[in-house]
Order: sequence, then structure tokens, then C-alpha cells
Amino acid sequence: MIRLLISRSLFNSPVITSSIIKMTAKDMKAPSSSMPQFREDFAKAKHIVVLTGAGVSAESGVPTFRGAGGYWRKWQAQQLATPEAFEDNPSLVWEFYHYRREVMGTKDPNKAHIAISECEKRLKSQGRRVVVITQNIDELHKRAGSENILELHGSLFKTRCTKCEEVIENRLSPICPALADKGEPDPKAKDAKIPVDQLPRYVYLTSYFDSKLSFILSNFITEISFALGIFATPNQN
Repeated sequence: MIRLLISRSLFNSPVITSSIIKMTAKDMKAPSSSMPQFREDFAKAKHIVVLTGAGVSAESGVPTFRGAGGYWRKWQAQQLATPEAFEDNPSLVWEFYHYRREVMGTKDPNKAHIAISECEKRLKSQGRRVVVITQNIDELHKRAGSENILELHGSLFKTRCTKCEEVIENRLSPICPALADKGEPDPKAKDAKIPVDQLPRYVYLTSYFDSKLSFILSNFITEISFALGIFATPNQN
């Protein structure tokens, strides 16, 4: 089932088209640490993948929910960002995501987002393609101007109907009246315990993503990238 989902969502995606790659231990390459070699390979590459995570948005002041202080109230993001958590306590999960949506109203793309976007535009004129695969749900790559984006964990600003599965963009602030001024991250804050009939009806954010499958997808893409020699890690010395 997982393999089928991976092949459909990645290889048959309108963003990424590729044939199934059969990898063996021999195919795997160690990442290069040579910057000159990276520049040479990059100059010849026709199809370039940029993988990004929380670090690229941290420079914009977006909370990473990682390491020391990486909590919302007493919860880690991984404990709330699942369909199971949503079903168990929709009010709490909506508070968490309402807070994150409101935070993004005060954040802007940083130089890294802009550099990636400008690289995509420049190389497009040369007949070369740049695709951003991101774990981030903040849409800062999109706001910076990147066009070819695969959001592994969905988006804070896209909702999916639990009845018909329709996905739509939603930037209302707040997304419903009952969430106004809710979501305070202080550990001492009390849960709002909003009745279900006052929450957005039959809707959840596309970022309520199964964490185990997300982990598998991320590792799968990383392995392919190593096998194809996509990664080049600059020498830090």
C-alpha cells in the first residue's frame, strides 16, 4: 500500500515525472563534500531538486517545534499533527493550527526562499527545471515565487473536506469565530474546549499528515537523491 501511494503521489505527480527506480547497494553513492565538484555538477544538471525543512523558514522567525523549547503548550507538534489527534480532540488541534496560521500572517519569505525562487526562474530560461520538495507547511516558498513545489506535509492554508475529500484554499482569519483569540502557546494557557459544532464543519487542514508515512516518504526521496548523486554537501572546513 505504501509503495503504491509513493509511486502515485511522487512519480505520477504533475510536478515530478519519472520512471520507477530500482536501487541496489551498488547504486548508492556517498554525498560529495567538494564544493568545486558541486558547482560543476550543478552547471550541467537539467533537473534539480531542492529539499527543504524547518531550517529554511526559521530565518523568517517561524517556530520550528524542534529541540529545546520546541513545544506548543505541553505538546510537541508530532503529537498533534495527525488524523488520530484530530479525531480525539478537534478543539485542541484546531487551536494549535489556528495559532500557526495566525503566526504566518506576521512572517515573510527570507533570502533563502527568494534565492531558490530566483534560481528556478533563471534556470527555466535555460530549459532547466528546479523542483522544491519541502516538509514545511507555511507556503513561504510559494510566496517567494517558486512554482514547482511538492509539499510533503500539506499546507496551513488548504483544507480538506472529511466527507467529499475536496481540497480548497482557506486564508480566513480566524477560520471560524470560535477560534478568535485562541491558541495561546503558553504552557499555562487553558484548552478552549470549543464544542465541535462551533469548529469548522467537516474540514481539516491538509497538514494533518500521518507522521509515519511522512517519515517514509521523506527517507524514500532522500535515498533516491543520494542514489542519483543529487546531494552535494559543501565542505565545512
